[in-house]
Amino acid sequence: MKFLPHVRWFSNMTLMTNSNPAVTLTDPERKKTGRKPYFLVSESRNPYDNLAMERVLTENVSPGSPVLFLWQNEDTVVIGRNQDARAECRTDRMAAAGVRLMRRFSGGGAVWHDLGNINFSFCCSDDDYNVHRQTETVLSACRALGINAVQTGRNDLEAEGCKFSGNAYYQVPGAHCQHGTLLVSCCMEKLGEYLTVSPEKLKKHAVASVRSRVINLSSINPSVTIPKVCGALHKAFESEYGTAETCFPADMDRVKAWADLLRSEEWIFGRKIPAAQTLRGNFPWGHVTLHLAVNKGIITDAQMTTDMLDSETPEKFISKLRGTACLPATIAAAARAAGGKEFAAGIEQLVQQIR
Repeated sequence: MKFLPHVRWFSNMTLMTNSNPAVTLTDPERKKTGRKPYFLVSESRNPYDNLAMERVLTENVSPGSPVLFLWQNEDTVVIGRNQDARAECRTDRMAAAGVRLMRRFSGGGAVWHDLGNINFSFCCSDDDYNVHRQTETVLSACRALGINAVQTGRNDLEAEGCKFSGNAYYQVPGAHCQHGTLLVSCCMEKLGEYLTVSPEKLKKHAVASVRSRVINLSSINPSVTIPKVCGALHKAFESEYGTAETCFPADMDRVKAWADLLRSEEWIFGRKIPAAQTLRGNFPWGHVTLHLAVNKGIITDAQMTTDMLDSETPEKFISKLRGTACLPATIAAAARAAGGKEFAAGIEQLVQQIR
């Protein structure tokens, strides 16, 4: 067992270093209760290492000890758990420029990361997980910086009518993670250069391009910087959850295993199937493309790409499709068994395209 090194962003702006190991929680009373929040900041700028650390924090969080983990990545496009990498971003252009591509564990859409934004992760046990409380903590930090921030839609934070943060969610046994990115001084040119957005999605949001939907916090208040945002988040988190510890026991072998998976091409690009039917639709819960491989009227394989926030329903749905008849009624029944009413209603509409 190893430990996240000690972090102090707010006195002399030093970050975590492996040469400054953390001290375990040996105080008798603290060890006895073990119920304190944790505020952690990563020194790494590698997206795979950071997301792997987030995963391990989520897997190991204890009831009564929520974690707020802050991290930054160098130039990276991050796609949702069930998205099509090649459809969401310009992979050839990214490879030529040395831009990384990463698939996260949560659902939702593609986002751009550079050193002009800061990413936050709330890692909480089932008992402590409260999306409203966590989101209000972020909004409180923004308001303390003079930003009139509000929550809009299914997962966005906005100011002056433009999005500056998107949130996504996933769960592991006994715990949940809510994570998002805050645009502070992000390079908007790169945002538009590497991300692609379907015409249907732009039409839905009544905008002409992906860049026109977003805004940097520094454009609203030029005094806002990454360190100030981190400081405001620290203060808001402790105001809501209490004085936080700044070190956390983490199994670095487990972190490395997750990082290796995250950087693998199989995870990033997924697999392709020889689809006999391809169905596409746009619904309130997300955009979807459903590929069906069919032999003698039976679905032998299936693949679904979507930006829906629920990261688990697509996998459940696909597992129920394999080996069933390629009929609208059968596919709709699988959708009802896998997801909620809204998901099933969308799939029922989608399968009307079957020829």
